[in-house]
Amino acid sequence: MSSDVAESSRAGEEAAEREVSEQQRPWVVLSTIPVVVGAGDERIHPDTDLLLDLHDPPRPSYLLVPKRIAAGTSWPPRPLPNIAATDCSARLLFNASQDEGTCDLDYFLCDAHTRTAARLPAVPADLGVQLHPRRRSVGLIPNPHRLGHYMVAQLQPASATHYESLLYYSTATQEWGTKCLASSPHHQAWGAHGVLYHGGLLWWVDAAYGILFCDPFLKEPNLRLVPLPVGCEMKAVTSRSLLDKRRLVRPSEGELRYVEVRGLSYDPAAVDDAAQDDLAVWMWTLVDPGVPPHWRFEDKASFADIWAHDTYTAAGLTPGKVPSLAFIHPNNHGVVFFFEGASIFGLDVRARRVVACEQGCIINSSHQADLKFQYSRFVDAWELPRTLLLRGDPSSDGGSGKVPTHLLRGNKGNIVQVNGPNPFAHLLAAPSQMARQISRPANERNGLENALRKVHLKLTEEVNQQARRKLVRERDHMREMLELEPMNLDVEEKPED
Repeated sequence: MSSDVAESSRAGEEAAEREVSEQQRPWVVLSTIPVVVGAGDERIHPDTDLLLDLHDPPRPSYLLVPKRIAAGTSWPPRPLPNIAATDCSARLLFNASQDEGTCDLDYFLCDAHTRTAARLPAVPADLGVQLHPRRRSVGLIPNPHRLGHYMVAQLQPASATHYESLLYYSTATQEWGTKCLASSPHHQAWGAHGVLYHGGLLWWVDAAYGILFCDPFLKEPNLRLVPLPVGCEMKAVTSRSLLDKRRLVRPSEGELRYVEVRGLSYDPAAVDDAAQDDLAVWMWTLVDPGVPPHWRFEDKASFADIWAHDTYTAAGLTPGKVPSLAFIHPNNHGVVFFFEGASIFGLDVRARRVVACEQGCIINSSHQADLKFQYSRFVDAWELPRTLLLRGDPSSDGGSGKVPTHLLRGNKGNIVQVNGPNPFAHLLAAPSQMARQISRPANERNGLENALRKVHLKLTEEVNQQARRKLVRERDHMREMLELEPMNLDVEEKPED
């Protein structure tokens, strides 16, 4: 009898685990260029620092910030404000100039739940290092030892081909610090194509060469290198601006994916010369960053087949015109999104068919006529926490007053049709019922908190990448469940490094 009970318990746990793994977070297409609004703009309440203008993908969504936070936005010559990193628990890290007279950048850590933006303090001079001006070299990662806290991190170079230390800011200590790297590979001159948080680690991407990654919470992090798939490495890069239009690394379905458009020259003078027989979209999945072969080839689709499909012209797209990469669908790695002018469209690579298309998508909404920002550097798929939506973040329809119809994919793959100005309105329905559902008994809540502590401990000890990814998913799910109510976790933490 006891064995039957144990077997039933294990089956229940496995079913619950499958249900968690099948759940898909809602997501939006986030422009990485915040919209700066004036003091008289009524969309941002005077007591808050930001507003999320959310829309159903693939229509872009925007972060709105007041001019008192991002004053120096005259582009050019001053740099545009830029979202450097996002986190699935509704945190964003962005930088902007607060002084109209300078190009100096300040970094702000935003909490979309409370709609606040906290400016990070200046790096102390006695550390002997400063934030590198490359803005796409700074990452954001949740602290696995201090719930609700984060680390901002940037690698510090000893030379163009070698990193020697890590500069970091901890929200737990509210201080900057540095760490020496226990190991660091030599590489070719490194480009900055973004920093990803994935599997409990930070990953620094160079779209021409590979990915550097480490656990920044170790006392002396081991920085390791994953080269791009065989045949994809570039030894000499003449135009890095083209890399973001032809190559990208993004997480999707819990794995890191690499997508490349092949068959085009990287010489800016020959950018339009394409051999259409060789022009194709290629995709790989990172399967083991520690042991080669690191990548698994997924698929290849020629643009000749893509352009010949009837869905391409039906979507209003132009055969023969090479689109620019945008992002990968976070819940379906087989769907890659592209830009063609002001249109964003999703391509099912295996089927060679267009599965979604939205026209009139301007990434830099402050410069409606400027299409210079229509590629992967300035847009990303941001997975939203359900807690943000349950708390009723005021997503808008852009002020049009229209009531659009939204199609969202449900947890089981079914399509849910929603009529209303908020594309996530179905998640906000019946708040009193939701309040009853999320009001957990004390014993159940204590059980969740204890389980979360155990997952944190396992995560600090686990070295297998597949096991780490599973633990991270478990941790994020439990944190999401606990954050539906005020958290009161008295966790015995490891001291901050």
